Amino acid sequence: MAVQLAGCKDSNAEVMVPQVEIAEKPQISQTEEQKEALLDPESEAGTVLGEEEITVMTPEGEPRTALYQRIRGNGDFSIAYDAERFEMTASAQELRFAPADREAVQSESSLSEETDSVFLSIRREDAPSAEELADQYVAESGEECSVEEVTVGEGEYPAVWVSYAEGTSPESRSCNLYVFRYNKVLYVAQLDCTVGDTAALAELNTMFSTLRFDEG
Repeated sequence: MAVQLAGCKDSNAEVMVPQVEIAEKPQISQTEEQKEALLDPESEAGTVLGEEEITVMTPEGEPRTALYQRIRGNGDFSIAYDAERFEMTASAQELRFAPADREAVQSESSLSEETDSVFLSIRREDAPSAEELADQYVAESGEECSVEEVTVGEGEYPAVWVSYAEGTSPESRSCNLYVFRYNKVLYVAQLDCTVGDTAALAELNTMFSTLRFDEG
């Protein structure tokens, strides 16, 4: 996920940009059914397209290997996630990922005690432009927001990033919204956790960094 710094809006606070690095090119494994689903544009959101063994960098800078499951998105994209650690729900309008098991997840990271507050959502929205929708999120948040132009996903797709926190304590909610358009469809990716839970945010960003649109 590349970040291009731009002017901040409504905030003088320093923004901590999550650093996500894929250490190696993913190794993809597919069954024949999964290959057919990959080529079928009518396959439903959440359809499994294969598995990828990837090596990601932990916040401490150490490599960790994980088996990610790539699925069809709710649009012309796919995304990969750790199916052992996260649950996925899918519809035509939204994909949502949340920790599957609190104890299993916490054994390897410091994900929040309240797992409902930790999630990645990718949804389709209807608005004239990404910029106008980002402005709407800023107005509705009631918080001091930072707004930047960034690139997201494997293809470095342009997006508007809105970030804010509902307080300064470690338990306060932290929200990151990425608004982007592809093939005339407007999407919003929302990454929620708590201010003090940097490990959770890094893991959500790792999943989001695997976003890949079908450019064929």
